[in-house]
This record gives sequence, structure tokens and C-alpha cells, in this order.
Amino acid sequence: MKRFVYTLLIVVFAVTSCGKNGWYINVDNTAWEISAGTQVGWPCFLDDQHVSVIQVNNANGYYQVLNGTFSVKGHRVDVTADGTSLYMVRTFSNLKNSSNKNYRKLSPEAPEALDGSVWACLKDNDFTFYYFQNNGTCRKGTYQNVSHREGFDDGWSFSNLPYTASGSHFSTADGEGYFYGNAFLRLDSVAVPFVSTPENKDGTSSLKGTVWTYNSGSAYPGFILFTSAKDFTRILVGSNVIFAVLTGTYEIKGDSVAFQTEAAELCETCPIEDGQFTYLKKNYSLEENISFTLGQ
Repeated sequence: MKRFVYTLLIVVFAVTSCGKNGWYINVDNTAWEISAGTQVGWPCFLDDQHVSVIQVNNANGYYQVLNGTFSVKGHRVDVTADGTSLYMVRTFSNLKNSSNKNYRKLSPEAPEALDGSVWACLKDNDFTFYYFQNNGTCRKGTYQNVSHREGFDDGWSFSNLPYTASGSHFSTADGEGYFYGNAFLRLDSVAVPFVSTPENKDGTSSLKGTVWTYNSGSAYPGFILFTSAKDFTRILVGSNVIFAVLTGTYEIKGDSVAFQTEAAELCETCPIEDGQFTYLKKNYSLEENISFTLGQ
């Protein structure tokens, strides 16, 4: 994960930049995209002060979300986010005199499909994910205090949020925001990247929709979510700003679940007993307050 952070930060320092109201540029309430190889970055300026900078490495499934503030100084934008200082130079594609136009401005856009999709982010040492079910309900899970700071409570909490989505607009009791296609969801205080959608939409299984959390102890948390009758998404938090995503398919075999991924070494059949299973040497437990009977 350290290598991932270093590589993406080079991209940010070299060619990414955003800012507040300024003489040369005004990026308030705008979102942008920049890419380099398998990596993509989305600076999202939430207002005239706050910014979320999302960076994704599609080669290894690593996501980084930095949240903080920004200010404009002439041709440059200075960002301070999660203890990291970044600066961005005048390279936005809407600037007439820029010879290095690396950014593409984004507009709100409806996602391809919400049913079964997962969106997740880190902010203020908390991890949050959203799982859109096909019954008009969004399953929200939050792990508070991912780094287990002393003196602060930590652990999972879950809730079901009815939602409405019309085109790019999204609304729940928690607030509202806008989708930027299958890139991210912009809320009032944070941009939440899209992480997965099931390839198999049809069918049902006893595992579909269930969340199994990693019994991490003092380590960073994680979970496995069975997003459809055949697909799963695993997320492991690696720091207060980074998480890793693994997707694949599964099959129920008797009292076990068989995981299949593109990497052979990550394929494993795991017996389920008393609401628990062990996958790749990590123990997962069924989310509390959820009943479960293994079967097809």
C-alpha cells in the first residue's frame, strides 16, 4: 500500500490542482478527472473551501480518499488534506493559455445501474460504505475510528436508508448529493467513490445482501458483502485514507462458500459455522441483528 500512495502522490504533485475563488481560476463546486496509465484521480471541490481528492489504482484495486481544504494563490491551488500538503498548477482544460491541459471537467451523470452497487469512502478516521438494494433501500455501514485511537469508541454500526434517485440526483434522510456516473457520489461533505457492481443481477441466495465483518481486533477493519446471488465484494481498510477492493463470484456448496477471483491464489472454499467463516486466514462474522440460514 505504501507503493500505491507514493505512485499516486507523484501524479497529484505533478499534475493535479484545485482551488478556491482566485484571480486566474475558480474551481468552486466543480469536479475534474485526470488519468495516468491504470490510475485515475478525481479532485472534487465541494464548495469554496473544502475538497475531496479521490485516487484509484485499477491495477491493484487500491483507493485513496483525501479530505481537507484548499486555497488559490495566483496560478496555483494549495490543498491541505489529512495531514498531506499538495499543490496543483494551472492545467485545467478550460483555461485558454494553459499548454498542459491534463484535466477533464466532469458534470453530474446518472450511474449505469444502482441495484447491487457499492460505494465507499474514508473521512475523519471513519470508514463508510453504501450498498444499494433493489427495494429502494440503501444499506449503510460505518466503522468508527478505523485506526483505534485511544480514548475514542470504535466499531461497526449499520442502518437502512430509504433513498430516491432521479437521473444524477440522490437523496436520503442523511442528505442529498449527485452521482458522477460510475466514478463517485458527491455529498455535501465528501465525495464517495464507486467501488463495484455485480455482474450477475438475477437470482437469489441465502447470502445475497448479507455483510460479514472482519474480526480485526486492533488492526484495520474490513468486510465481505455478497452483492448478488453470485457476486461478492471484499474491502479491507489499510489506513485512515486507503482501502483495497477485491471482487469476484461465489457459490454455496453445502455448508461452505466457495470464492472465485481472477487470481488463483485468492480462490478458496470456506466452511460456515455459527455465523462465521475464515477466508484467506481472516475470520469473518455475520453482521449483528441479521438472521441467516445457509441454503441455495
